[in-house]
Amino acid sequence: MILGNPYGGYGSIDTTDHTAKQLSKYSRTVALRERMGLEGDPNDGSFASKLRKADEFMASGEYQGPTDSIGIMLRQMDEPTPNNPVTGDFWHNGAHISICKDSLYGNTITIGGSSNPDWISVNTSVGTVKVDLNDMTSLMKCLDLFSPEDLNAILAKIQEVKQRREALSQIERMQDELVKNGREQKKEGGSDDAQQSVGEAVGVVSAEEMHGIEEKREKKFIG
Repeated sequence: MILGNPYGGYGSIDTTDHTAKQLSKYSRTVALRERMGLEGDPNDGSFASKLRKADEFMASGEYQGPTDSIGIMLRQMDEPTPNNPVTGDFWHNGAHISICKDSLYGNTITIGGSSNPDWISVNTSVGTVKVDLNDMTSLMKCLDLFSPEDLNAILAKIQEVKQRREALSQIERMQDELVKNGREQKKEGGSDDAQQSVGEAVGVVSAEEMHGIEEKREKKFIG
């Protein structure tokens, strides 16, 4: 799903939901191990395996900080009450994760954060995920915390925001270039020349210019 660095360009992102297929594969693996007389979880690192471990962990009555999925982190936190949100701070691969559970606004998962943050928000199955575009390193360290569909949503939103900003930047550069050319032409030949320069820059040919072109063409054929 992730080929090379997903933030170096705007290549296509696979948005297919593979969760059902992964759960089915995980269930078949468990059944096969049981038929072979093997005990325990296959621990294949899949999202389904992590959720099962979370359920077993909660049933065990042990209480220690979870580190292997957002789902486990949420389950380890208390439930919020009206006007009393619950917050928690976690670390994963050296990246800071802040979670807020609010009975009114739902869950908010904030990943990383730089001294000059550029936040975007993504709606996922576990809540609103906030990502700092100026701290992509933290996000890269936390990719394994999300289900495939949530990860696809996060990467797609990042791609969408970057493409939109690049398009706006190109439009602004074109407008600045036209204004600059217009000012230079105005200094040399007046406002009329400036207006003509802008028109030529965008490929516009006036009716007067078309008439002149036709006259030259007729004279050429006449001799």
